Amino acid sequence: MNPTVTTIGLIAGREITTRVREKSFLISTAVLMVVIVAGTIVWSIFAGKESSETIGMVGGDPALSAVLEQTGEATGTTVRVKLLPDTAAAQQQVRDGDVDAAVLVADGPRYTLLSEKELGSTLDGVLRSGLAQYQLATSLAERGVDVADLTAPAIDTTYLEQVEADTEQRLSVALIGSMLLMMAIMTGGLMVAVGVVEEKTSRIVEILLSTVRPLHLLWGKILGIGVISLGQVVVLGATALIASTATGLLTVAGTAVSMFVAVIAWFLLGFLFFAALYAAVGAMVSRQEELNGAASPLTMLAILVLYSGIFGIQALDSTWIQVLSWIPPFSAILMPMRLAVGDASAMTMGLSFLVMIAVCAVVIWVSSRIYSRSVLRTGSRTSWSEVAGMVAGR
Repeated sequence: MNPTVTTIGLIAGREITTRVREKSFLISTAVLMVVIVAGTIVWSIFAGKESSETIGMVGGDPALSAVLEQTGEATGTTVRVKLLPDTAAAQQQVRDGDVDAAVLVADGPRYTLLSEKELGSTLDGVLRSGLAQYQLATSLAERGVDVADLTAPAIDTTYLEQVEADTEQRLSVALIGSMLLMMAIMTGGLMVAVGVVEEKTSRIVEILLSTVRPLHLLWGKILGIGVISLGQVVVLGATALIASTATGLLTVAGTAVSMFVAVIAWFLLGFLFFAALYAAVGAMVSRQEELNGAASPLTMLAILVLYSGIFGIQALDSTWIQVLSWIPPFSAILMPMRLAVGDASAMTMGLSFLVMIAVCAVVIWVSSRIYSRSVLRTGSRTSWSEVAGMVAGR
């Protein structure tokens, strides 16, 4: 085997063994697993509580309104019926969010359910069941109707916006996975920086560098802590997927798993981006007390990336989100979300991934120069002007 690979593997193995044996790491992972399971259970309980829906209706009578309201009450859903003058008004109110859906009543009898996107299973069931009950009662009252009309009124569903059935679940997986990603980046990246500073202050780095090259030490540390962070994300993500499936919050398990795999792919690049920079920051300081101040720009960047996902999820089709999703490291959290809603093609994802790889390569090159020139330096903190000189090769 290549000596370089062997050396990096040994250093990475040392990092993995050291971190896994830390009680704080094991306890924090276990606590997070418990929190995820408990949070999923609570979420599922609240998700199953009584909901309230406003339904627009065009062409119906008070009897139909009463049936829909009674059907909703029987299923734990408060249904309020709002009479509308025509189809155009119904479409406008659905688009504006004034009503959750609209029922268009036509001769035949025929009913059209109008919604902006696919109805939730609860509301869809309430409307279909209520219309069926109303039609049955009306047909019996009129007498002489066809038997088929008694059990299955003709109901057409029109979506103003075509959305895949599992889009919301895919988006939820992307958001949760991205939040785990940023948590791992901030904790794992800081772990890299702390490890570098500990080795500097204890003079262990001088002993290590007498037998290995600085870049081997850097890569071993990043890969070792990266494996630990990735393992933690996989464990926590699997816990969330299992708990969500068991409680019924996720019903498309295969889709959820494939979406989580995509998040993991972006995690690898996102972690590499931040871990390399955190290692460089750790090499720039000589005491633990200086680390927080030196790492604050990176921490702020990580928080901005996280916020871009939390707030951008409501406007993934906006111009600023689409532009930001091409800019590393924001692409690591925004691109999986765009993939979840079908807003990003395979070519877009591939090109964005290549851009992220290219930027990571530049970041690693810059960080390696800073690390190799600063890791043996003690005393004063390396200034940014000195850092600029290191990068420029001076």
